[in-house]
Amino acid sequence: VWLALVSRLECFSRLDTVRQAVLIDLAFNMGVNGLLGFRKTLVLVAGGKYGEASVEMMDSQWALQTGRRASRLSEMMRTGQWPEEVLR
Repeated sequence: VWLALVSRLECFSRLDTVRQAVLIDLAFNMGVNGLLGFRKTLVLVAGGKYGEASVEMMDSQWALQTGRRASRLSEMMRTGQWPEEVLR
């Protein structure tokens, strides 16, 4: 998945590891092509507008279906920080 994201998302290599992890998680969950369907989110991520990207993530069918994990990933995108439970 990592190689696919590096080759298909120009901004991926410039992201910090937390935001890369979010995109990798999404790609594992819905496939790389599914992730690429999040066009608005990815444009915002590429532009460094992580807060807006996190809002777009939550305004999706994926977020409704995914629940708490969607909230956690959205927060990771917004802050660029690992959640507390990951750091333990």
